[in-house]
Amino acid sequence: MARFAGSAAAPSAYLLTLSIIAVVAALSISPSAAFTSSSSCRRCVVKTNARASSISVATAALPKLDQDTLSAIENAKQQINQAISTTDKGRSNLSSTQRSQIASQLAHLESLCPLSEPARNPLMEGPWIVLYTDAPPPSNGQLGPFKGVAKQVIDLQKGTYKNELYVGGSGTDEDENAWLGAVLEATWKEWDGVYLDNDASVTTAAAAATSSSDSSNSNNNIDHGATTWRVDFLSLTLSIFQLPIFTQKFKEGTARTWKMTYLDGDTRIVRAGKTGRGEDDWIFYMRRGVSE
Repeated sequence: MARFAGSAAAPSAYLLTLSIIAVVAALSISPSAAFTSSSSCRRCVVKTNARASSISVATAALPKLDQDTLSAIENAKQQINQAISTTDKGRSNLSSTQRSQIASQLAHLESLCPLSEPARNPLMEGPWIVLYTDAPPPSNGQLGPFKGVAKQVIDLQKGTYKNELYVGGSGTDEDENAWLGAVLEATWKEWDGVYLDNDASVTTAAAAATSSSDSSNSNNNIDHGATTWRVDFLSLTLSIFQLPIFTQKFKEGTARTWKMTYLDGDTRIVRAGKTGRGEDDWIFYMRRGVSE
């Protein structure tokens, strides 16, 4: 995690207090909204501390793709990057038409995902920087009035991840020498298909069977863990100049779902949801980070 060094441009105590109050208030209203965002022997350990190592990981973890597919993926990324270039990572006041266009472009890239089990792929390992999201603060990299960068760091071996937010940072990932930071620590495991707002006896398979016109259509064989994690929040710590000033422990069972809809060596798309139902998902478009 980046260190927070001092800066002559540090904001006033008043603005800083507003920022802290905004974050605490958001957590008090809905703790599990912060950084929206089955244990398996198939988890792999791959260190990706720099772009050079991510290239070798990509070679090992991606299937061989034909040139047409590679070109389609590259074109899709270029269109997305162009569309989001003026959106301030999705925080700008975009029109519904703009949001819809970006959503359509992201969906197209998702349809080109080269992996059938992205949630189990070693490419998940390491740091990821959010380039665009339709999620609200602080998941979009904003703390109160202050805008920064949102980052995810995944440890496949330990079954943990951190959502990190840095304001006033420098470097390629904008996380170096930041004066304000927040880190959410959590664990993850493969999702079993049980909606998070339901009793454990109610599964997505049951819901799908109920809503289907063919009552005999059962989805009991869906491998939810191939694409989706259940993430359980542990704590959120707010820091100024490397000094922790506030820590909130989340209530046990505070969780979200992460559906990995696209993954390759340098790009990842996640749909983070409150329940596991598609209608409450927030989308996150990310590039691989340089430093953890």
